Amino acid sequence: MTKEIALEFSGGIDSLFAAHKLAADYDRIHLLTFKKGYLQYGLNASRPNVELLQSIHGKDSFVFKIIDMKSLFEKMAVKPFWKTSREFGNETAWCIPCRAAMAVMSICYCLENDIPEFTDGANGEQAPDGTKLLVTGDNFPEFLKEIRAFAESYDIRYRPVLYDLNTRSERREALQTLGATIDFNSLDLGKKSPLDVFHPKFTQRVQPICISGYLIHWRRNLLKQKDTTTPRMIVDSIHPKLESTGRDYIREFFRVRKSGMKDGPRGKPPANPARGS
Repeated sequence: MTKEIALEFSGGIDSLFAAHKLAADYDRIHLLTFKKGYLQYGLNASRPNVELLQSIHGKDSFVFKIIDMKSLFEKMAVKPFWKTSREFGNETAWCIPCRAAMAVMSICYCLENDIPEFTDGANGEQAPDGTKLLVTGDNFPEFLKEIRAFAESYDIRYRPVLYDLNTRSERREALQTLGATIDFNSLDLGKKSPLDVFHPKFTQRVQPICISGYLIHWRRNLLKQKDTTTPRMIVDSIHPKLESTGRDYIREFFRVRKSGMKDGPRGKPPANPARGS
């Protein structure tokens, strides 16, 4: 029996290293890059590194997919943005539901393709702690616990394989040893400078760029203000969105596909334990 897993894949240091690591334990890794449709470019930029992984581990070891999640992202982030932003802040209103939407789409993909588990590049090093600058709240253990519980209710396992495995510096070094190309902004260059934008390699991408996310983090990126998001803010914001919009989306996803679905252990999502079938 083929052992498979889905990986939320941007092609950056963390998800790229995760893909390389998983290849030792899985026959096939499904690399899922998500298209949210709002100032997001370079969705195919990671293909050279995907081809490198295939050359190392075998062409059939990786399946690369671009998944359109615009409609779900609009429901979870765009439409309620101002309301969520006033209560919880911009990142919690935009970036957190984006990652949650990726999880919902990953669950749909796993259910549809009979894949029992999925993962991502979440890591403890980039969880906010009040001192680090380049962090995001979707790396909080509390957020990942929400995703894990939500996935388990559909009999899908979520596990962040990198969380305490090693450092980003070690992952970067290992990838460069393999021959992978790393984005200029992700290189270990020491102190960053606004003049970096004039570097000839600044715009060369091997992972998608989310300009909307950059703008959402404008205080961090331009003023160097540290993140003040708390785990409680994220959980209070995202839990009801998963329980309403997330579950409604999965139910509708399979209603539309029902006529073409094959019977099987994951052919249809189970009844919602919280809200009924």
